[in-house]
Amino acid sequence: MPRSTPARTRSVDRTTAAFAVLTLAAFGLAATARAAVEWATAGLDSPARYVSAPPSDWDVFDTANAIAAFGACSAGAGVLLFGATLVLAVRRHRARGLSVVLGFTTLAMVIGAVVAGFAAAGQADYDAAAGLVILRTALTGLAAASLPALALAALRTRARRA
Repeated sequence: MPRSTPARTRSVDRTTAAFAVLTLAAFGLAATARAAVEWATAGLDSPARYVSAPPSDWDVFDTANAIAAFGACSAGAGVLLFGATLVLAVRRHRARGLSVVLGFTTLAMVIGAVVAGFAAAGQADYDAAAGLVILRTALTGLAAASLPALALAALRTRARRA
C-alpha cells in the first residue's frame, strides 16, 4: 500500500515570502533607476548637473529627473513593503528571540544613520556627501518602518512571559 509523505512545514509562509520578493523588487527598481540616472548624466561634465544645464542637454535632464522620481517612488514603496513584511513575519511566526533580533537590527540601523550623517557633514566632495546622505535617509526610513514590527514582537514577548 502506498504511503503518503507528510507535507514539509514551511519556515516562511507564502504571503510573507511574496511581500519579501516585492520588497526586493522595489529596491531593485530604485537601484536600477539610480544607476540609469548616473549613466544618463555621466557624459555631462557639470558638477551641478541636476541644477542647471545648457539648453542642448535639457532633454537628458528631463529624462534623468523622471527616472530619479521613479526611483524615489520605488524606494519609498520598498520601505513601506519592508515594514509590512516585518509585521507579517512577526504576526505569523512564533520565534522567541524575534523581538531581540529586531531590536538589535533597528538599533544598528539607527546608529548607522547617525554615523552616516556625521560622515556626510565632514565631506568636502559633493558626490560623496550626497551618497552618505542617501544612505542616512535609507537607514532612517528602514529603522522607522521596522518600529511597528518591533512593538508587536515586544508585546508578544511580554504576553508570553505573563
